[in-house]
Amino acid sequence: MRMLKHLSYIGTTIFLAATPFFAGCTGSIADGVEDDDDPSGGTSSGTGGGPDNGPPDRCIPGLPTTTQIPRILNRQYDNTVRDLLGVTSVGTDSKPPSALLVTDFDGPMTPDAWRFYQDAAAQIAKAVMAGPNKSKFINCDPSASGCLTQTIQTFGRKAFRRPLTAAEVTRFEKLGQTTPAGTPDEVAEATLMGFLVSPSFLMLPELTTTQAPSGEGIQLSGYEVATRLSYLLWGSVPDDTLSAAADNNELQTKEQVLAQAQRMIAVREKTGPLVTAFHRNWAQMENGNAHWWKMDHDTETYPLYSAAAKPSWQAELDAFFEEVAFGGGSFKDLLLSNVAFVNKDNAAIYGLDPSMYGTDLTKVELDANERPGFLTRVGFLSSYAGFNATSPILRGAFIATYMLGVNPGAPDPAATMATVDGDFPTQRAYVEELTKPNSCKGCHGIINPPGFVMEGFDGIGKLQTTDPRGGAIDASVTTNIVNFGDGNVQEISSPLQLMEEIVQVQKAKQLYAQAWISYAFGRDPNGKDKCVVDMLDTKLSQSGYSILNLLADLTQADSFRVRVRETP
Repeated sequence: MRMLKHLSYIGTTIFLAATPFFAGCTGSIADGVEDDDDPSGGTSSGTGGGPDNGPPDRCIPGLPTTTQIPRILNRQYDNTVRDLLGVTSVGTDSKPPSALLVTDFDGPMTPDAWRFYQDAAAQIAKAVMAGPNKSKFINCDPSASGCLTQTIQTFGRKAFRRPLTAAEVTRFEKLGQTTPAGTPDEVAEATLMGFLVSPSFLMLPELTTTQAPSGEGIQLSGYEVATRLSYLLWGSVPDDTLSAAADNNELQTKEQVLAQAQRMIAVREKTGPLVTAFHRNWAQMENGNAHWWKMDHDTETYPLYSAAAKPSWQAELDAFFEEVAFGGGSFKDLLLSNVAFVNKDNAAIYGLDPSMYGTDLTKVELDANERPGFLTRVGFLSSYAGFNATSPILRGAFIATYMLGVNPGAPDPAATMATVDGDFPTQRAYVEELTKPNSCKGCHGIINPPGFVMEGFDGIGKLQTTDPRGGAIDASVTTNIVNFGDGNVQEISSPLQLMEEIVQVQKAKQLYAQAWISYAFGRDPNGKDKCVVDMLDTKLSQSGYSILNLLADLTQADSFRVRVRETP
């Protein structure tokens, strides 16, 4: 054991000594590839559009600056070690490998983050060499002549997403030349650990310096394009087919990239997680200021409510988004599809017999007039409600802000605590009185109406015809004049009519396209990406243009194959 620790220490030292790469992502890279002095290389996050990319409200022709050396995200780390080594958990508690790491963060490597990467690598390497997945790393006798060199080259090609240089192979071979010498198995384990802590494994460096044929920017190598494709669509290393395309230099044209993208997108079990993760982001589930899953409810008012059911409600939405996408659905289907996923936790809320369902989610079709899209699912309706009442304000603010792109601004903190006394037959009547002051009308004239349209659903998402306050929920409650922006003001009387109108709103489609670009490319909205937003926005209005079509088209932007340096 002492020898193995000695070799592991030497292994990490060999790759990281005398380099500031992990301290700030600039200078010489420890794997033997050299930085081309691109200032954007100092950023280990993919976020940020760059100061010369322009404002996000108009198309500015050209290529946006991009991060040169992003660090893989924790979910990508898990996927990568799973696909390379078959490792899905570490330790006795069966947690994913990324549980050993710090949470995702921007900026240069920190001492704590680096230490946790080393600890994770050591545990993974030990588990692989002692377990059934050893052959995924080394499939020859470590003591045999040439075995270690062969392993370094073959495994290194997969781990680094490119062939190793001769200098890199030599550097890894030095692990077998230490004094005192380790056993062949110890050397193999230390070699695997060396790969798992290498910058070329933990980062996704793009260091090619070949000028693009257009004369603008740097043409990414086939290996760099393959890495972009695989980590965008699958969040993991390229498969053999994609790697072969990179080896044969068959990823240089838009058509070549599209063919691979379409092949990969069709593999639902690998692309599905991207689809669900994106839609969580688009729906603001990862926004700490949003209201998703934060509210509990009064079980006397809502006897069907159980706080323990929240994970299954979230799982339903994940399944909904994935099914819409892989069922050939388009943007409009996100707001209109009647597909739902039901189990014993939500069946009664949807008016179904819970005794017919178990803990697993079952795909069903609900009444399309009553339950169009994700905004009529239990997860949204229960999250955007109060403890013992609906919240037209929360529901309306979400729709106005995130679906229609109208930002009424943050509420007055004092107003959020305001109440009014009186006998109100419905929640609508109460909210109208609460927001009657002139200081409230500007914002709530936009927020309240779409929220009132959703009053046919109670505080946990069950259909209601009688308000808990005693009044009837009828057309007088749910019919409102809704402002959809750009002069589009209409009388809306049902959730279905509301959703049908939202899917026609140009701003809603623009927001969806922009969200995909920002999520996929890790850039803040900017003028140069706005050109791609406009292209996708136009296509979203075309009949038959699916979510998966959009996903493939993300790879067709010139900026997917070419990068530019940020102007100092």
